[in-house]
Amino acid sequence: MSNSVGKHSYGEFGDRKEELVRSERLAFTGRIAASIAHEIRNPLGNVSMSVQQLKKGCAPDSPWVKHIEVITRNTERINFLITELLNCARPPKLNIKPHDIHEVLESVLDSVRTKIVSQHVKVHKKLNAELSIINVDNEQIKRVFSNVMINAVESMPEKGEMTIVTENDRDNFILKIKDTGGGIPEEDIIRIFDPFFSTKSSGVGLGLSICYGIVVSHDGTIAVESKPYYGTIFTISLPIK
Repeated sequence: MSNSVGKHSYGEFGDRKEELVRSERLAFTGRIAASIAHEIRNPLGNVSMSVQQLKKGCAPDSPWVKHIEVITRNTERINFLITELLNCARPPKLNIKPHDIHEVLESVLDSVRTKIVSQHVKVHKKLNAELSIINVDNEQIKRVFSNVMINAVESMPEKGEMTIVTENDRDNFILKIKDTGGGIPEEDIIRIFDPFFSTKSSGVGLGLSICYGIVVSHDGTIAVESKPYYGTIFTISLPIK
């Protein structure tokens, strides 16, 4: 697959000007997110408490119970989206400790195993035997790896192959996650980490933007190479400190 993927990559388009534009866009998103969190969460909390009181006053077999449950699910969904927006807009607070990245990868693979099996995706691992203990926030890095793996699996709805490669250069630990999915159009690659951009009909478009923020907060980089019909490669580089 490595010979088939095109040369179009996020790095080619991500010059200094693009990075400054993205930083400004994220800062603007942060200001909007803070406003939304304040203006929506307070009335949303009132709605949630009122619905809880209504539920207490309803008999279990009341026809109103199903409507109350719909309201509850949707208020929880709105609250989740606000949280995701804030996570996207502000740098995460990191709990940096030494971790074996290969163990982290195995843990994430276990957590997405059901999805991998259900979509008949074969997983190939090519892990570098060198020392892979680096300083990271375990939970945040797990979130990055999980998001990229799930995206890879979902790009192959009718079976495919996901290859996980780890490498070391002098200063960085490098992880590559490759899939044999449908690929990403060139015009979408330069927007793939932008807030609210999604190629999924049901996507909110914050997952990869949050991943970008987490990796950058670790002084690392995340890049994508892709070509329609030839799959996608995400490359995550984390400093060895």
